[in-house]
Amino acid sequence: MRKILSVDDDPQILQAFEAAIRQKGYEILTTTDPLEVGKILSENEIDLIMLDVRMPQKSGIDVFRELKKTHPKLKVLFITAYPKSFSVRDDAMLKMWQRDFADGETDIMYKPFVLDVLYQKIEGLIGPAS
Repeated sequence: MRKILSVDDDPQILQAFEAAIRQKGYEILTTTDPLEVGKILSENEIDLIMLDVRMPQKSGIDVFRELKKTHPKLKVLFITAYPKSFSVRDDAMLKMWQRDFADGETDIMYKPFVLDVLYQKIEGLIGPAS
């Protein structure tokens, strides 16, 4: 069974992800603390990390950059409420996406979202649950 780690500072969002992802047959671990990600990865075989971009302890972007040094093939799905203003030329998120995330192993999804989009993004990165 494929295993997903979801990292978000909002416990209610994590509960929703947990229910939705288990319904599709994936195993899921959750944490509200991005500082725990390294420990969780050392203790579990994780196929995908779902990362919130803005968290108080450490941003998802910083977690991503650190993880890519030690786990370069790790699949990452960013989930964010960050504005979808990719049409703006000086959009910092777009520049980061083009520079750091366009590797085929990383994707992004915006809150709010529908579950079908979440499932499509997960399957696009790691395939079906079993």
